[in-house]
Amino acid sequence: MKLRFTDFLRSVSAPRLAAAAFCLMAAACTVSCQNNGKNVLDIMDLDEKDDQAYRPVIGDPGTFAVVSIHELVRHKRGDEKEYEIRSMYGDEVIIDKKQLLDTADIVSIEAIPINDLPGFYKLRLNLTPAGGAIWRQLSVDHRTDTTTLAFVVDGVLYRTFRPRFLYDNSDTVVIDGPFDEPMALNLEANSIRNFMYFTE
Repeated sequence: MKLRFTDFLRSVSAPRLAAAAFCLMAAACTVSCQNNGKNVLDIMDLDEKDDQAYRPVIGDPGTFAVVSIHELVRHKRGDEKEYEIRSMYGDEVIIDKKQLLDTADIVSIEAIPINDLPGFYKLRLNLTPAGGAIWRQLSVDHRTDTTTLAFVVDGVLYRTFRPRFLYDNSDTVVIDGPFDEPMALNLEANSIRNFMYFTE
């Protein structure tokens, strides 16, 4: 005696039928969500995540990833030459309002991975001839000084650093950092556009 499909359905309890239907729907969804052999529902798919990780955000020229370098003020004088800004850590610091170097002196920035510190970078700054001359003077002035300079991005203190001494007339300098990946890549991506914006 043959069992018709309708008789089979009557013989199966409602909860079991619902569970079977759910499994069939889940399987169909899984198959339909495959994309080139990858399941887009799998949040642990590292290949998918790597494609989207830390893509530089390029803002408007002159308003995003704008760099300036200042002297830190050790002892507050309370005059108009001082400028209080926020640091990326949330505290307030005081810098000399006069910029020693800024985006108009930086032709381009290259992010250089730090081998023993994954996800962090040094910055190679390609300066104008005038910017290179200023840097050479800064590196002499601060060679034996424990005072560090302020590396400011978009009006916020990102970090302090001591300028490397230049032994030749090169206009290329390196700031050791470390700079985190989003910051380093955004500075690199925006540097030429910002330089052109401020020097046109």
